[in-house]
Amino acid sequence: MKNFDQFIAIDWSGAKSPVNTQAIAVASCDRNASGVDLINGPWSRQKIADYIDELVTQNKRILIGIDANFGYAKDIVQSQMGEKKNVFDLWAEVEKHSKNAPNFFAGGFWEDANYTSYFWTSGKMPNGFQMPKRQTEITCGESGYGLPESPFKLIGAKQVGKGGLAAMRMAHYLKQTHGEQIKFWPFEKNLSKNDNPMPYNQAQIVITEIYPRLFIKRAGLGNQKIRHKDDLNIILKKLGADEFTPDFHSDHDSDAIISAAGLKYLCGEGHTIPEKLHTPYENSRQLSMEGWIFGVGYDKDTS
Repeated sequence: MKNFDQFIAIDWSGAKSPVNTQAIAVASCDRNASGVDLINGPWSRQKIADYIDELVTQNKRILIGIDANFGYAKDIVQSQMGEKKNVFDLWAEVEKHSKNAPNFFAGGFWEDANYTSYFWTSGKMPNGFQMPKRQTEITCGESGYGLPESPFKLIGAKQVGKGGLAAMRMAHYLKQTHGEQIKFWPFEKNLSKNDNPMPYNQAQIVITEIYPRLFIKRAGLGNQKIRHKDDLNIILKKLGADEFTPDFHSDHDSDAIISAAGLKYLCGEGHTIPEKLHTPYENSRQLSMEGWIFGVGYDKDTS
């Protein structure tokens, strides 16, 4: 896969309110620069979509990492929608049931009678309730980078599942609006002999899922939230980035800053990114249904 000119990381939120929130943060770094810029908010999900709309007009190849899942376990998607459906059908279904809600909120999907039983939406986890893991979540845990929250869990402070469903609505909008100019990795990779094996090379913007904890753990700071500049700069140094000197206000900001530097670090300085990075798992059908956390399964050393 061709390398990128710019790397952008977005710390995301699926909460219904507030619309403009400090829980969403955006950071950026260029391939030919060693520093990371925090782009001032407050942000909303709609403002993020507007921002990406503007990025499409620039003459740059951009990798955007968003802290949200764009798919979930293949068996669940097939149970819900049938074996012939794909992740784009899932995105359309989430949009169909939530389209009247502003700011890409996706409550209409998980509240629908056809889908609500698949999600843990309130109280204690129901007896016998299952939250099947995606292969990328399993590999992430086995690699020592932590266990991402389940996309089927819609309660608690992180509300990861809500964030993922909101991201699916935005993904549907972006694909409908921009078509082939935006690609979502690894959902659009087709390894069959008759199709382009690397469709991302023609895209101006490639969007993928990230897990900021992965970069923090790579730098040896474990599970802690990064709220102090000294800790932030320890991680940035490990990732080959300059110190961050401005003030930042939360671990959402630091997650975005670290992830932007981490994306650039993983992609390296070459004209193409490492093969193991863009092809982390052999089952392309599973990848194209579940997605993958960028960097999981790729063991570039930060020591």
